[in-house]
Parts: sequence; structure tokens; C-alpha cells
Amino acid sequence: MKTGSLLLSGRQSSKKPKSSLCHRIFIMRYQTTRHQTGRHGASRAIRRLRLTRRLSPWDATDEDLQVMAALTERLGAPPVSNMMRYCGPEARHLDQLGESLGDWRRMLEALARRYPDLPRSGTQASDGTTLDSAPERIVWETLVQRVPDDLDLCCHPWLEDGRYLRSDFGLCAPEEETPLVCIEVMGMLGSDQICRTDVEEASLDRLAEKQDWFSQPDRPLLRVIWLDMMAHPDWLEAICTEAIEAAVAQRVCHQEGRRASGRRLSAREAEQGQRLPLRVRPREYRVRKN
Repeated sequence: MKTGSLLLSGRQSSKKPKSSLCHRIFIMRYQTTRHQTGRHGASRAIRRLRLTRRLSPWDATDEDLQVMAALTERLGAPPVSNMMRYCGPEARHLDQLGESLGDWRRMLEALARRYPDLPRSGTQASDGTTLDSAPERIVWETLVQRVPDDLDLCCHPWLEDGRYLRSDFGLCAPEEETPLVCIEVMGMLGSDQICRTDVEEASLDRLAEKQDWFSQPDRPLLRVIWLDMMAHPDWLEAICTEAIEAAVAQRVCHQEGRRASGRRLSAREAEQGQRLPLRVRPREYRVRKN
């Protein structure tokens, strides 16, 4: 009897803590649910989670859109994704977005919705000129605003007959074929010339070929605009202004040389009394006249 009573008392003593523990857990759950439950019996925490819009790390933030809007307003066109690596720490997230075409496209769409008055992305400039790339459009927008009336801004002038060699832009004197200053737009590389892909290496090789051609005597001057220069509007404006000033100086030198030498005559035409025409072939490139 004593043994049975001891076993029974042991079982009862072991059950009491278990029931009390379950009772405490039930009370704690009830109290927690009671504090989180609203009028309709739904948890406030769950409802708050549903109403909160969780942004993806690959979506543009408000700071990103502000940086893009400021650059677009200064450049006259939205910057390209490769430029973000040269825009400083405030564009670090934009640089990450630029690694994906889809993320960058969504960012441009968000920029257009937030700032509908800003220029849209594309290769067509504000004056209707269609360029080959977005970096060319950025440089064109800066040049167009600064070219004086006594110069023409040429798009893709041919440099040599019988050879596929042309420049991106040329600053020409009116009624002249040969540009005074040629401008090359390196839209994939910075001035550090660090290549990351085979396409970038190929563009650098083409630039070296053109530099060899321009280094020969009696050739136009060459100015190269790199991607990091476009990322800083003040730097880009300074480069374009210097190129225009160099073209004006070249035009003055050519005019003085012509006045000193007079009209050039060939030996046969001098005997016949005929003058040599100044221009012997039509233009083969688009020209914008102010």
C-alpha cells in the first residue's frame, strides 16, 4: 500500500507542473494576441506588414532619382549607366543598377514618372538630330549650345576619300569641307583607359588608328572626350569650349594664310587664265548651321 501510494503521489506530482506550464503558455499567447488584435480580429502587426511597400535593393531610391535628375538637367540628356562609376559615392547604388539592363530601364522609367519635364533617354537630340549613341547625344547637346555663328557643327565627317575613316564630330568653317577640329567621343571608356571587355579594347584600337592619322602634318586638330568627362558637366563644358576656341583660332590662321598667298593657281590653269575651284567634291556628312 505504501509503495502504491508513493507511486500515485509521484505521478500526480509529475503531472501538476506540466499542466501549470501549459496553462501559462496559453495565457501568454492569449495576452499577446489580445494586444495585437484590432476590431475585426486581424493582427495589427500582420496588417501593417501587408500595407508596407518593401522596396527591392535593385529599385531606384529617391536619392538616386535626385542625382539622375540633376545630371540630366545639366547634360541635356539622361546619363548612361557606365558614367555612374565616375560620379562619386552618391551614385554608388546607380552604378550597381547599371549592371543590369532591366534594372537600369526601370530606373529610367521611374525618373520619367517623377520628373516628366526632363529630357527622355534616346539618341535623338533636342534639335532633332539623330546620333549613333547616347554618349554622342550628351556631347552634341553641350556643343550645340556653344558653337558660334561663324562655325558649323558637323556630324560624322569623312576624313579621307576611299577609306572608311570618319570622326564623331567636326567643327568646320562655313563652306569648307575639312574640319578645323575633330572630336572623338569615347562612350565606353574613361580617361584611365582601363578596358573591361573586348568591345572596349576594340574601341581603344580604333582611337589609336585615328590618332595616328591626325598626327600627320596638315591634319585637323583632335580632341577626345572620355566617359569620366561626361560624368562631370563642368569638365565637359570646359572641354567643348576649348575645342571651339581652338577651331576659331585655326580659322583665323587659315584666313591669314590665304590672304598672304592669294588664290592658288595650277600651272595649266594659270596659262589658260582659269582659277582653281576651292571645293571639288560635295559634302558627305550632315551639317548643322546656326
